[in-house]
Amino acid sequence: MSNGNILKLAEQHVQSVLRTGTPSDFVYHDILHTMEVVDSCEKIGKKSGLNDEEMEILLIAAWFHDVGYLDNCESHEEKSSAAARNFLEENNYPEKKINRVTSAIMATKLPTSPKDLLEEVLCDADLLHVGKQEFFDKSELFRAELERRDKKTMDDIFWLNKNIDFVTNHKFYTQFAREQFEEQKNANLLKLQKKYRKKLTKLKEEDLKSEKFELEKEKFAAKKELDKKAERGIETMFRNVMRTHVSFSAMADNKANIMISVNTLILTAIIAVLARKLDSNPHLIFPTALLTVVSLTTLIFAVLVTRPKVTQGTFTKEDIKNKSTNLLFFGNFSNMSLDDFSWGMQEMMNDKDYLYSSMIKDFYYLGIVLGQKYKYLRVCYNIFMYGLILSVIAFTAAVILYPHGTNLTPLLE
Repeated sequence: MSNGNILKLAEQHVQSVLRTGTPSDFVYHDILHTMEVVDSCEKIGKKSGLNDEEMEILLIAAWFHDVGYLDNCESHEEKSSAAARNFLEENNYPEKKINRVTSAIMATKLPTSPKDLLEEVLCDADLLHVGKQEFFDKSELFRAELERRDKKTMDDIFWLNKNIDFVTNHKFYTQFAREQFEEQKNANLLKLQKKYRKKLTKLKEEDLKSEKFELEKEKFAAKKELDKKAERGIETMFRNVMRTHVSFSAMADNKANIMISVNTLILTAIIAVLARKLDSNPHLIFPTALLTVVSLTTLIFAVLVTRPKVTQGTFTKEDIKNKSTNLLFFGNFSNMSLDDFSWGMQEMMNDKDYLYSSMIKDFYYLGIVLGQKYKYLRVCYNIFMYGLILSVIAFTAAVILYPHGTNLTPLLE
C-alpha cells in the first residue's frame, strides 16, 4: 500500500469516527480541532525539514491524536494510540512506523514530553492556539466543554488562574513555532494576567462591600443585644481577671510572709547568739554585719510587699455624676454612710458605661498595686539570695583565714 493511500485511509477513517461519534458537548475536541492540528503539523513539519516518511507518520499521528477522547477524557492518549495501532495493523502498516505513530501521540500527554523533532512538531501543532490571537476563543470553548462534561460551573478567577499556569508552563519546541508564535503567546499571557488582576480587584471590592454590610448588621445586632443585658463573655472575662489578680496578690503576700518569717529567725539568731560572742571572734564581725544588713533589707522589702495603702474612703455626688470615682474599690467608700453608698451603686448599675469603666479602673489599679508588689518581691528575693551567698562566702573566708582565731565553742553553747 502506498504512503498516499494509508494517509488518505487514516483521514477518512478518523473523520468518519469523529463525525458520527463526537458528542454535542465536545465543542473544543471536535473534528475541527483535529483538522487544525493536521494543517499545523503539515506547515510546521515542512518548515522544520521533515522528510516524506516522517511527514506521513506525523500526519497519521495528528489525525488519531484525539480519537481516544471519545472514550476516556482523562487518558485519551492511550486510547488514541491503541486506536491508531489497530487501524494501522489492519492495513499492514510497518511495525516500526506504527511505534513512531503511537510514540508521537503519547508525547502529547500533558506535560508534553517529545523525544525527537517529529514529536516536537506534533506537540507544537496540538497547542498552537496558545500562540495565536484566537487563544481566548479556544479557551472559552474548552471551558464550556469541561463545564458540560463535568456538569459544574467554573468561576472566572479559577479559570483565568488555570490558564495563566498553563500558558506559563507551556513551551514551543520547534524553532519555527518559537519564531512565529512565541511573541503572541507572551502577549496572551500578559492579557490573561491583566484580566486576572482586574477580576481579583473587582472580587475584593465586592467582598469588602459584603463584609462591610455584614459588619454593620453584626454591629447593629450586637448593640441591640447589649442594650438588653451585659455580654456574658464580658462578665466572664471580668470575673476571670479579678480572680487572677486576687490569686497573684495572695501569692505575693505568701511569698513575702515566707521572707518575713525566715529573716526574722535569722535576725533573732544573730542577736541572740552571734552578737554576744563577737568579742571572742572579732574576725566574724564583718560576716555577721553583712548577714544582718541582708536580712534586715530583705525584711524591709518583704514588709513593703504586704503593707496596705489607705485612702480617705469618701466620695461626693459630684464624683458620681462625673463618673470620677470607683465604687468597686473599698478604699473609696469605707468612710461613707450606707445610704450614700447605696445611692452611688444604683447610679453606677444604671449606667452600663460607668459600670464597665469602674471595673476597668479597678483592674488597672489592682494591676498597678500587683506590679508594685512583685517588683518589691523580686528585689526582696534577689537581695536575700545574693546576700546569703555573699554572707556564707564571708563566714567561710573568715573561718579559713583565721583558723586559730575562731572559737566555735561559745557559739555552740
